[in-house]
Amino acid sequence: MEKSMSERRFLVYIVSAVLLLMLIHLYHSNLSTYLNPENYIAIHTILEFFSIAVSFSIFSYGWKSFNFSRSRKILLLSFLFFIVGMLDLLHTLSFKGMPFFITESSIAKATWFWISARIIESLMMVIVLIIPDRQLKLDPRRACLVLCAVVIGSISFIVFKYEQSLPLLVIEGEGTTILKNLFEYSVSFLHFISIVISLYFYNEGKNGQHLYIALAFTFLFLSGLIFTIYQSVYDIDNFTGHIFKALGYFFIMKGFYFSTIADDSFLKDPQEKIWRQTEEMIQTHYGIIFKLTKQGNDFIHQIIGGALLDDLGFTPNEVNGKTLVEFLPGKAARIEKYYECVWNNNEKIVFDIEIGGNTYAISLMPVMNNGEVVEIAGAVMGIVKSSRLDRCSRNAKASAQ
Repeated sequence: MEKSMSERRFLVYIVSAVLLLMLIHLYHSNLSTYLNPENYIAIHTILEFFSIAVSFSIFSYGWKSFNFSRSRKILLLSFLFFIVGMLDLLHTLSFKGMPFFITESSIAKATWFWISARIIESLMMVIVLIIPDRQLKLDPRRACLVLCAVVIGSISFIVFKYEQSLPLLVIEGEGTTILKNLFEYSVSFLHFISIVISLYFYNEGKNGQHLYIALAFTFLFLSGLIFTIYQSVYDIDNFTGHIFKALGYFFIMKGFYFSTIADDSFLKDPQEKIWRQTEEMIQTHYGIIFKLTKQGNDFIHQIIGGALLDDLGFTPNEVNGKTLVEFLPGKAARIEKYYECVWNNNEKIVFDIEIGGNTYAISLMPVMNNGEVVEIAGAVMGIVKSSRLDRCSRNAKASAQ
C-alpha cells in the first residue's frame, strides 16, 4: 500500500496549486494563443472522462464491498458518485461542439448538467463526512439505485425539455452570469467546509488519508472559483478549471477509494480479519517468530516476523531458507543440539544464549502431524537485565509521585 500523505507533501501540493494559478494568470494572454478551440472539445472530453472513470470506480467498488462492509458511509459515497458520474457524462455529451445527443449540443445544457453535479456533490460530501458511520442490517442498494435513476432522470428531463426556459448561466464571449457565480460560490463554500472537516479529522487521528481528502477539496474549491471568471467555454480559464477538477477527483480516489481497500474492516471472512490482525501483531512484536523444517540433516529457517531481527543485524533474506551455519556459524553447534532434541524427542525446550554481548531466550516447540514432528515453532526474546528493570521501576515511582 502506498505511503500515506504527510503534512509536508500536503503543503507542497497546496503551494504548487496556488503558484500554478498565479502563473496562469500572469501569462494568461500568452497561454491563450496555444489553446485552439477546435482541439479543446477533445481535451475537455478526455479530462471529463477521467473524472467520470473515477466516479464509476468508486461506485463499483462501493457496490461490491457493501456485501461485507455494510457501511453506511461507503454506501452513500458510492451512490453519490454514481449520480455525479452520470451527470458529468451528460455534461460531456451535451458540451457545445459535441455530436447530436437527444437534442443539439449547447452551452446551456452542458452548464446546467455541470452545476447540478457540482451542487449535489458538494452538499452530499459534507453530509458523508460528518455523519457517523454504522453498519446497515438491510441491503438498500437496489432502492438507492432506483432513487439515483429518478434523480438523474428528473434532472435530465428538465434540462433537455426546458432548456430554453431555464435561466442563462453562461453568455458565450461575455462570461458567467450572476446566478452561475452564486452557484459556484456556494459550491466552493461547501468545499471549504469539507476542507475544514477533513483537517479536523486529521488533527484528531493523524490519519494521512484525511489530508488526501482535504487536498482533493482544495483543488475542487479552486476549480469552483475559476469557473466564475471564464469568458468562453473554450478559453484557458475553463481549461484550468477542468484540470483542477480532474486533480481533485484524483485525490478523492486516493483518499476514499484506496483507503477503503486497505481497511481490514472490509475483509469478507471474520477469520481472515483475525489472521490479518495476528500478522500485524507478529510484525510489530519485539522478538522473532520463526519455524524450522528439516531437510536431510539440516534445519532450514523461515522467519515469520518480529522486530528483533534488525537489532541482531540480520535481514529476512539472510535467514530464510538458510541453516545456522550459514548465518550464525559461531553458535550453530550449540543451538542445533536443542533443535535435534526437540525434533527427535518431541520436547518443548527453552534455553538462553549470548549474542553480541546480549542474552536472548529461545523457546522451541514441536509441530506434530500424524504422530510425527514435521516442523519446529520457535521464538526469540531479549532478556532484560535486572538493573534496567530497577531503573524502570524507579522511573514509574517517580512519575506516580
